[in-house]
Amino acid sequence: MDKYIIWGIVGIVLVAPAYAWNTYKMYRRAQATKEFSSKPFACPNCGHKFYTNKKIIHSVGEGKAFLKCPKCGKRDVCGRPYTFDEEQN
Repeated sequence: MDKYIIWGIVGIVLVAPAYAWNTYKMYRRAQATKEFSSKPFACPNCGHKFYTNKKIIHSVGEGKAFLKCPKCGKRDVCGRPYTFDEEQN
C-alpha cells in the first residue's frame, strides 16, 4: 500500500509541472493569436480590407498571414493595410 502512495506522489511531482507548463503555453498561444487577428488584413487580389476570426492562423511574416478573402474567396498571403477606415467595409 505504501508503494502506491509513493508512486502516486512521484507521479504528481513529475506530471503536474509538465501539465501546468503545457496549459500555460496553450494560453499564451491563444492570446497571441487573438492579438494578431485583432488588426485588419487586406487582400492582395481585390484589395478588400477585413478582419479574421480564425482560431488557427498561418503566419507568414510580420503582419502577414495566409488567409481566404471573404469577398473574392481566393486564398493568398494577406498583409496589413496602410490605412483602414471602418466606413469602407
